[in-house]
Amino acid sequence: MVKSAASSGAAAESSAAASTAAASSAGSAAPSAAQPARIHDIFLRRLSDLEGRVERELERPAPASGPTQELLLDVARELWRLGSSFVEVAADPASRRAAVAGLFAAGPVDEFGVDAALAQTVREVVRPLARRWLGMREGRSAALPERGGVLVLLNRSAWPLPIEALVLWSFVCDGRVGARPMFALWDDDLPELPYFSDFLRRIGIVAASVDNCRQLLERGAVLLAYPEGRAAASKTYDRRYRMARFADKALIQSALAAGASIVPGALVGSEESYPVLGFLRAIPVTPQFPVLGLLGLLPLPLGWSFRLGAPVEYAVGERERPDIDGIADAVRARIQALLGELLAERGSIIGG
Repeated sequence: MVKSAASSGAAAESSAAASTAAASSAGSAAPSAAQPARIHDIFLRRLSDLEGRVERELERPAPASGPTQELLLDVARELWRLGSSFVEVAADPASRRAAVAGLFAAGPVDEFGVDAALAQTVREVVRPLARRWLGMREGRSAALPERGGVLVLLNRSAWPLPIEALVLWSFVCDGRVGARPMFALWDDDLPELPYFSDFLRRIGIVAASVDNCRQLLERGAVLLAYPEGRAAASKTYDRRYRMARFADKALIQSALAAGASIVPGALVGSEESYPVLGFLRAIPVTPQFPVLGLLGLLPLPLGWSFRLGAPVEYAVGERERPDIDGIADAVRARIQALLGELLAERGSIIGG
């Protein structure tokens, strides 16, 4: 009799109908053997469902009530992933050695000295960060010339590190230059910094020398450059978005010699993100730097926007020399006009 009750209990786990029939024929001993088994199975199923729900909730992004919370949640998630990866690598000596080797290993470079894989990785990182942190957006830009070298001349802030060049280089390069190489020219007198200077060169941000400009344009590159020179590096917040006269017209001369197109462009938001109040031994002082130390190197999270204008037309005759001063004044006026348009369209400093 006991054996028949146990077999009825086993059948109850596979089929509720069979369990009921076996229990009715087995008598009063069947419920005592079958019922606990069934309760145990139900409990395990419920527990498994609850564990699954908890796991899904932990994986699901937490809801945010606004862009600030959304940004903080994104940063927190990325920090969590980075921290988890760091712990995994730190726990394994072989992984530690591989990570260090990968960090300092130089990848293959092309004929221009650019590590294409590194440059693409940097662009894919910078673009979403700039959209999130700076609210980066593009106005009604004109199309870049499809062929030949292109020199894009822009305004800039007094901040010495090429943050603006890095952000614009990432956005302008996105589906707009074709197969042509893309570079940004920054201060020729930028001090050599260990690892950082080599990193900039490997992604295509190089010194704004005449030789660099002319050689790259002759080879069909698209260049971002800042023609105000030292005048821009000395501007304070009260003189923001006022284009100084071009101290050095060598960039324009290089473009004319290479037969390249000259395109004016404008960027708004950078001079509020780095509001230079003065200088301490030629080092710009902002509300966040040097008070916040290394954190002060980051731009304030304000709205950035940029716009590219139509190419400036110029004619170079065989017997007459081009009017470099006139072309420089025309480019300066076009950049100032683009700045005026962007500032007039801007709703606020924060939102852009």
